[in-house]
Amino acid sequence: MTAHIDTPKKRSFRIWPIILIAIILVLGGTGYYFYGRYVSGNKWKPLLQARLKDLILKSTDSLYHIEYSDFDLNLATGDATLKDFKLLPDTNVYQKLVSKKKAPDNLFTLSVKELTIKNVGGKKAYKEKILNIDNITIDKPDLTIVNKRYSFNDTVKVGKPKAPYDIIKKVFKQLRIDSIALKDISLNYINKSNPVVKQNAIKHLDINISNIVIDSLSSKDTSRFYYTKGISFTLHDYRIATPDSMYYATLKQIFFSTAQRKIVLDKVAFTPRYSNDAFYKKTGLSGDIFTLKFKKIDINDIDLQRFLRDQKLYAGTMDLANASVNIYSNNAYKGKKSIKIGKDPQQALQKVALDMQLKRLNIKNTDIIYSETDATTLATGIISFKNTNGTILNVTNDADVKRVKPFMIAHIKTRFMGEAPLAVAFKFNLNDPKGAFNYAGELGAFDGKILDKLVKPLAMVHVQSADVQRLSFNIDANNYYGKGKVEFYYKNLNVQLLKKVEGKKELQNQGFISKLANSLVIDNDNPDTKGKFRPGPVDLQRESTVSFFSFLYKGILDGLKPSVGFDKKTENTVNKVVVKVSTLVDKFNKFKEDRKQRKQARQERRQARKDSLANIKKGA
Repeated sequence: MTAHIDTPKKRSFRIWPIILIAIILVLGGTGYYFYGRYVSGNKWKPLLQARLKDLILKSTDSLYHIEYSDFDLNLATGDATLKDFKLLPDTNVYQKLVSKKKAPDNLFTLSVKELTIKNVGGKKAYKEKILNIDNITIDKPDLTIVNKRYSFNDTVKVGKPKAPYDIIKKVFKQLRIDSIALKDISLNYINKSNPVVKQNAIKHLDINISNIVIDSLSSKDTSRFYYTKGISFTLHDYRIATPDSMYYATLKQIFFSTAQRKIVLDKVAFTPRYSNDAFYKKTGLSGDIFTLKFKKIDINDIDLQRFLRDQKLYAGTMDLANASVNIYSNNAYKGKKSIKIGKDPQQALQKVALDMQLKRLNIKNTDIIYSETDATTLATGIISFKNTNGTILNVTNDADVKRVKPFMIAHIKTRFMGEAPLAVAFKFNLNDPKGAFNYAGELGAFDGKILDKLVKPLAMVHVQSADVQRLSFNIDANNYYGKGKVEFYYKNLNVQLLKKVEGKKELQNQGFISKLANSLVIDNDNPDTKGKFRPGPVDLQRESTVSFFSFLYKGILDGLKPSVGFDKKTENTVNKVVVKVSTLVDKFNKFKEDRKQRKQARQERRQARKDSLANIKKGA
């Protein structure tokens, strides 16, 4: 199974219901008839088998026939067992249908290890034309669907398909089944409609159907879902590669219930198939690598009728619990930079093939870590959000919904770097072609030293001290820019500037320059000792290769610089001074090194002369 499987044509879709109903009709409707007429001579079994096979041939226009190893019917208890059942297509008949332009687009092959029917009410079926069955169990059904689309099926006029009651009414006026259980289903879908054959498979699928009633009125019973009180699907241990083959999506279990109108996914993971280095080499592009793990995902209040009628997923809530989200980016990778325009989360949502709307997405106890390797330092900076909780409203890509509700709203609370409380709100314009959004929030008090994990690798700055009191931000952004403001309240800010030195693994201190920066440029407090507060305006052009998550923190960083007295004008001046001072410092350090080497050379020459004189004296 993939994210997209072609929908079979109506003329070929109803093979499985025909087979099931045919078996039920034959076993139930003829049981007592054959019992009364043939049981004494033990003639009923071959006649019943012959009628079953004949019914399958007729109902499928000779395209399919059945085989089985054993067939047993206990007329006293109403139990029946069919072992090693197979539904097989006749390829010669199929080719004739192709030549006549009457072939269906899908060809089925079905095998069932064992089909068991419990307590068929044969007497009531015979006398009252009401067939009651306690249970049908189908063990290990294996279905292969070969799809090849034919152009003549695109124009053929398909009449309204027969309702189930129209199929049974000549034999029964009512069919009632308490439960049907399909255990450990295997489905293999082979698409031959394109030059390259594609094959997808599902294994370990269970389906349970409860309380089926088919009669003249059941189709109008709004409490029922397709004549049942409920259908549930359980898929175990599912894994599939993404279309680009770069990730695996795995699930321990998927549960879907029509009665509860919900889907539950247990232990969901979306993981790269390769290491970080191998991933970049494989794609040839730089960019983000995602690792997503969710302990549980619940989708509730699904509108089943809309999903079946319009193929739109409308649901009330989705709950994500106990998740971990890891995003990694390597700016040091020399490959082509991937373009991020049009790929922000709200824009990616619009490109999902299935039209959908979630009224509310709840996030509970989730950890988010963004890490980025710097091209200069080759070190990795980390920004983390622990114990993240929040809600996202109006998660949709449906055009009708967006016309009425054009904004997706998110309210998030988390622990920045696992330490400081952070509340942030997002407002995404789902209709804006440039991906307009706003993010605003407030960060509580924390020890600024925890910023080292981020600013040391990415900005070559070591925070020696900083008592952060509060940081608030409000930024309007899109694919091309970010504009807004940052308000940064702090005391006792003291930093050390670092530099990358060739041949040295660790970043090296710029002691003298750091002293200049702390003394002449960086303000230790905001507000300062006179009560003057320095705001942090944000006006940042977004490079086309910068990802959404990277742009968020770079926008805030753009406002932090003027907050600490390091505005663009000062930054340009300081950069020039740093170059000059660095050159002078480098020259001074080189002079000291040269002087040291000259001194060492003089000492070596003196020692050589002493050794020479000593040798002469020994020789005399």
